[in-house]
Amino acid sequence: MNRRIKIFFWIVLLFLPSLLFAQKKEIIAYYPEWRAKGKNPYVINDIIKSNSAGKITILNYAFAIPKPDSSGKIIAGFMDPHLAYQQVYPSKLSVDGVADDSTQPLRGQFNQLRKLKKKYPKLKIVLSIGGWTGSKYFSDLVKSQKSREYFINSCIRRFIIGDLPKENNAGGEKVAAGIFDGFDIDWEFPVNGGEDKNHHNPNDNNNLTKFYELFRTRLSEIKKDYLLTAAVPAMDKSARYYNIYKDQQYLDWYNIMTYDYHGGWDEVTGHNSNLLSSIVDTTFDRERDSFDKSIHLYNCIYGVSRSKIVPGVAFYGRGWKVADSTNNGLGVNGKEAEGTVDRGFNYYSDLIKLQNQNYKVYWDKYAMAPYIYNPDKKIFWTFDNTESISLKVHYVDSYDLRGLMFWEISGDDSLGTLVNTIYTGSMPEPEISQKTFHSQPEIKIVSPLGSDWINEGSNVVINTKSSDNNGAIVKVEFLGDGKSLGFNTNFPFNWVWFNIQKGRHTIKVIAFDSNGKKKASIPVRIFVKDR
Repeated sequence: MNRRIKIFFWIVLLFLPSLLFAQKKEIIAYYPEWRAKGKNPYVINDIIKSNSAGKITILNYAFAIPKPDSSGKIIAGFMDPHLAYQQVYPSKLSVDGVADDSTQPLRGQFNQLRKLKKKYPKLKIVLSIGGWTGSKYFSDLVKSQKSREYFINSCIRRFIIGDLPKENNAGGEKVAAGIFDGFDIDWEFPVNGGEDKNHHNPNDNNNLTKFYELFRTRLSEIKKDYLLTAAVPAMDKSARYYNIYKDQQYLDWYNIMTYDYHGGWDEVTGHNSNLLSSIVDTTFDRERDSFDKSIHLYNCIYGVSRSKIVPGVAFYGRGWKVADSTNNGLGVNGKEAEGTVDRGFNYYSDLIKLQNQNYKVYWDKYAMAPYIYNPDKKIFWTFDNTESISLKVHYVDSYDLRGLMFWEISGDDSLGTLVNTIYTGSMPEPEISQKTFHSQPEIKIVSPLGSDWINEGSNVVINTKSSDNNGAIVKVEFLGDGKSLGFNTNFPFNWVWFNIQKGRHTIKVIAFDSNGKKKASIPVRIFVKDR
């Protein structure tokens, strides 16, 4: 080995850890096919218009549906073939501004996906199969070696080779080739659960494992980097019916549906997608489900590698009309509220508009989750916002998870605010003037205290108390051992130091007000012990 090669070799070894650390996390967006119709359609081009297309790494197109063919065997069918590849797009809705010709064999959203991929060549597009309303026949398709092979062959033929059924002057051999980079299996749920119509078998989980193994083998034979992922439930009551630990060897990652912890199906209001389990939550059979609890379930209980864990955030909220205004609607009896999309359901873009209609934003400092409440209408909504999502991005980084996914991209506002929060890991920066005043904002850390007992690996919530005589505090940055842990632009200005390591640490915060003044708190020194 000559001297130059040796030098290059040692440089690579020296910087390899930092290069690996700097690899980009996955940002996975689900896009539901049906959102392209209705009064306010959301089409593929809207992903570009919101400046989100260049920030996501994977687009999961939802859904293909397992269903019987003419022979009764289960194949990968379409939810709506017209929307998928037959609809004629006008130029104003098209990704490249070029209208579809009604005689071309590939139209609809598949053609728009192809154009999107050409415009953003690093973006991968995955076909998601199943979903809540599309899981009826999963049990049948995984039941035997022949049924598994038949279904997988149909997936490959239609969505990899690209042979689409000829209908309405569309379809044909290889017309959809090159669009999809793999498959996401969303079976809700094996063995039991899901919709009442779903078929179940006590051996569903073992049959599913065989299905994953065969699918992985078939895809790798065609192209080794085809993706195979699975959307899985966040709670043990459903996840226990999968072979989670064993199945991970065949999957690139799990998309964990860390939302819908509570919704209109519950008689008592609760958080839809809270980050932490609340220590004061005495409702819901004391399950205290949360984003954090679900991650620990998969990593620590099921033994899933952190590199194969992708938790989710919600671009929508769940709502109730409540009986009284105790605790601003949190943890009280209620029934599903009316939503703009469905009962008990609103997109994030709808919820931010409500904040100008006598809805006040509240923050649960125990669950680290936002909610809004209208005391006149007695309506309560729970959702993810820029603060909770920014925290979840920091959580993913601190625990070195594979990335973050979300359901679903059409729920974002027209500026792509939530996608940008995931991409940057930060809330939008506030406006700060350059006026000069003599007084400064005041801020102090009220918890943790130096006397607190903190175990290694804990998530340490940092609570503050602040005041300012001349201007409102608009931003508080949190520092751990001199390094930024992130910043918060929402009162009451608290944050989390995730997965804290043993040893002595210093926590400090810096408050910025609207007049450009800033003030640092007195540092708090803590000691983290072995677990």
